[in-house]
Amino acid sequence: MLGTLILGILAGLGAQYAEPHVKKALENVLLAEVPISDAELRLFSFSVCLIGAAILAWLFGNDSALALVVGAAIGIFGPRAIERLQKGRE
Repeated sequence: MLGTLILGILAGLGAQYAEPHVKKALENVLLAEVPISDAELRLFSFSVCLIGAAILAWLFGNDSALALVVGAAIGIFGPRAIERLQKGRE
């Protein structure tokens, strides 16, 4: 379960770094520029990362969906919460 939680955190953290690669892959598949908003691209990238983490968790035998989703939420919102806390202390 801890491994699945960590995979979820990595999926959440990696989503923002995957955005340009996901957009490029979509453009290669569709053979055109993708008319997609930034929010939609962010959500799609997060979904792709989460599916990848779910596949890895399943391969390792740790297929706890709750741990994966909680980890993903921590990965998405954790850095923002830490940044806000640090700005509040200054």
